[in-house]
Amino acid sequence: MAAHGPLRLVLVTPETTLLDEPVGGLRFPLYDGQIGILPGRAPLIGRLGYGELDVTHADGSHSAYFIDGGFVQVKENIVSLLTDRALTVDQIDRAAAEEKLREAVARVAHSDAEANARFRDQERARQMLALTANR
Repeated sequence: MAAHGPLRLVLVTPETTLLDEPVGGLRFPLYDGQIGILPGRAPLIGRLGYGELDVTHADGSHSAYFIDGGFVQVKENIVSLLTDRALTVDQIDRAAAEEKLREAVARVAHSDAEANARFRDQERARQMLALTANR
């Protein structure tokens, strides 16, 4: 087992590596609930959900990102988050998120696949709105 050194967050989207820095702790959504990560965490692989990535930086400050699904790996104090999209709170367009929620709620599903897509779109928009409401 590795020594309990500082965590290193690597936040990656298909376009770029957004963060690669030491952090004090993290909180983010998994597919089936929230998880917090501190130094010394046992190895983990998981499927990300939609919602807030709360980062506690090494200096104690916080920052928040909206993450849009993906995968996480924790191995030897390196937390790798691979997500389709990561936005800072300032990058979220509240009006656009409200419109996407209205569209998803109004959409009629004719199959299980369409119902699942409708649910995912609603959840994504709700999580974006919740993140902007807290700031």
